[in-house]
Amino acid sequence: MKHKEQFTTAAPTGRPRFPRPVIILVVEDEALVSMNVCEFLVDQEFTVFAAQDVEEALGVLHQLDGRIDLVFTDVNMPGAQDGFDLVREVSRRWPEIRILVTSAGLNGQEPPADLRTLVPSLPSPTGSMSSP
Repeated sequence: MKHKEQFTTAAPTGRPRFPRPVIILVVEDEALVSMNVCEFLVDQEFTVFAAQDVEEALGVLHQLDGRIDLVFTDVNMPGAQDGFDLVREVSRRWPEIRILVTSAGLNGQEPPADLRTLVPSLPSPTGSMSSP
């Protein structure tokens, strides 16, 4: 793996607690976006792992034996595989894992037809990072 960070849960803040720590895998190739999303989730008392691409994300999933509650993935990533490829693989290997897809680069487009019923998609919380 090229890069893997584990973030820990924050101190209790009086919010409702889950019966066990909720584990989220954030898959985002832009370091600043990944850091901001991970920090936000840690502040909400989730346990967070980060991966920069599909290959690294699958490595984290294998390392944790699929014990992830949610994969939060961007669509556009470097390499031969994108976030939609990750959705297909996670859904096939670990159907119990929930998946949320986000991207600034979809420009209002729907996910591929085979994925529309599998996962919700959201516009990127950071908006498009590209110049007009």
